[in-house]
Amino acid sequence: MSIDMSIDKFDFDATLLTVNFATRLLAMELDRDTLLDRALEAFCDLGSCKEAAIMMYDIDSNLIVKAASLNHERTFPDEEIPMTKAMAEAAKSRAPVARAKCKNSFYPLPGDGCIEECGTCLCIPLVGSRDLVKGFVTLHRESLRPWSNSELFQLGIISTVAAISFENSELFRQTIEDSLTGLYMRRYLFIRLDEETQRIKRRGGELSVIMIDIDLFKLINDSYGHAVGDEALKQVADVLLQNSRRGADIVCRYGGEEFAVLMPGSKKEEAMIVAERMRAGCAGTKMMTSAGEITVTISAGVANLNECDLILGDRMLRMADKRLYMAKGAGRNRVVFEG
Repeated sequence: MSIDMSIDKFDFDATLLTVNFATRLLAMELDRDTLLDRALEAFCDLGSCKEAAIMMYDIDSNLIVKAASLNHERTFPDEEIPMTKAMAEAAKSRAPVARAKCKNSFYPLPGDGCIEECGTCLCIPLVGSRDLVKGFVTLHRESLRPWSNSELFQLGIISTVAAISFENSELFRQTIEDSLTGLYMRRYLFIRLDEETQRIKRRGGELSVIMIDIDLFKLINDSYGHAVGDEALKQVADVLLQNSRRGADIVCRYGGEEFAVLMPGSKKEEAMIVAERMRAGCAGTKMMTSAGEITVTISAGVANLNECDLILGDRMLRMADKRLYMAKGAGRNRVVFEG
């Protein structure tokens, strides 16, 4: 069922507040995870619902659930789901589609054939530049009360701002992200390092860094070729991301086979735990490559800004780098946090 939003008089004061809210909340944010989190919060608040999901198309045109909310608990599943009839209708009309008595599920609007029916669902297309549908937002609330025209208009504003913000985030990501591993590049590390050290100078706080190097990486390249070396780099990057603090740590490819993890708000003890988790994750993973199964280990050095006599990020990096090479000199496949 498509929605006619032209019959009621809108609350223009509320709409203006919504425009201002949406712009401040989303338009200036470039970090992908933060943007997803803020957009999900905005849709839930304005839609007066506890269940919502944001789905985006990937490079292969698969529909991926990027963020979801269930009873105010947010998750970031990165799971592929099929297109529903409601989504197809919303994509065709470029307008919200509502259904009553839809299935109360984690991913609302599953289409026909639902066994468990309750509440009201809404599917909103995320229409970006050149009128392209980038994905969808689905909302569910237990009440059978339909969304008012004012609510729909405000949600439409949020969806437009969100769609453009997602595009801007993607363009920004392409300038700071390593194309091989998907991690941030070295220059982004230094941008964030400067931001964090300036923040600590003003307000105090903690900042740690982990410097990481793949052990005997040259031997992997020499033995199996550079293509296998690239596969190893990508898989190590995945392990580092999986064992980082999602939404908090900045995981970067520092150069070659070296990585850096910037940890805002982290004391040295917490950084040591994360570094050891990353080391164990790599050592315990049999990496499948085109040359077969290989084992890859890493060495790491950990440092905290408070260990430096001055609040200078480059000193902290040098300290962590020194400890990294101490770890390699002590036999590799270990974490060093002193010395």
